[in-house]
Amino acid sequence: MGRVRFPRLPKSRKGFGSPTQRRWLAALAVVVLATVGVWLLLRALPEAVDATWARIMQTGILRVCTDPSWPPFESVDHPTGQTEGLDIDLAQLLAVRLAPGVHAEIVTVGFDGLYDALLAGRCDAILSALPYEPTRTQDVTYSMAYFNAGLVLVTHQGTSDIAGLADLTGRVVSVEWGFVPDGDRRQRLFLQKLGLRRYDATGDALRALQSGEVEATLVDRISALAYLHHCQQVQITGEPITDLNYVIPVRPDSFRLLAEINRVLLEMRQDGTLENLQEKWF
Repeated sequence: MGRVRFPRLPKSRKGFGSPTQRRWLAALAVVVLATVGVWLLLRALPEAVDATWARIMQTGILRVCTDPSWPPFESVDHPTGQTEGLDIDLAQLLAVRLAPGVHAEIVTVGFDGLYDALLAGRCDAILSALPYEPTRTQDVTYSMAYFNAGLVLVTHQGTSDIAGLADLTGRVVSVEWGFVPDGDRRQRLFLQKLGLRRYDATGDALRALQSGEVEATLVDRISALAYLHHCQQVQITGEPITDLNYVIPVRPDSFRLLAEINRVLLEMRQDGTLENLQEKWF
């Protein structure tokens, strides 16, 4: 078996290699030097630090802004003057699970000033039944949802022939005055075709269901849960039809804090803590 011959590069009479080779080697040298330079620069730069998280770890205090005017999520207990509610309990449990020795400090702020207080550094996070707002994502970052206050379908206890929107055709359905169909396009078109019976308030719409005037009711999940606390004759059927997710805003540079909040909220969703809080306050 003969030897395999590899072609030799032609030699230049002046210096090493041809002009093409020299240009190639020069370009390679530039790339190598640039790569090494970037690597050295990256090694010299400090790692990104979440100053908010560092302060929480140092002081053991998670400052939480809330507007105590929206029970059962947050309100003031007048005999004691203490702020209480689902969001307040969640803030305390959240702080404990963030790290050992951390507790929540509640900062009361008017609703219109919540975001300003966060951006001004008066608190580290907001827990005040705030829905996700896409228009604010340049100023704050949001946690995963901890409560869905969207539209739900309520029926009589034990009803088996109504499982979702598709089963409402031809039935009498109560809603509150001012109800505007929401959700995706198909849902809106379907709801607009229903013969909805309108009542002055969500409580009236739910009482109409309880008394048998209507066969189903469409109300927000908060109103439904509050009514179910006092009336066992009706039930929420299925998952929310539309989403109105309550979330926890933090400042954009609080990236470590946001990651830890999401970790804890996921644990709370899996171990039933969030569900237990809903049962307690509704």
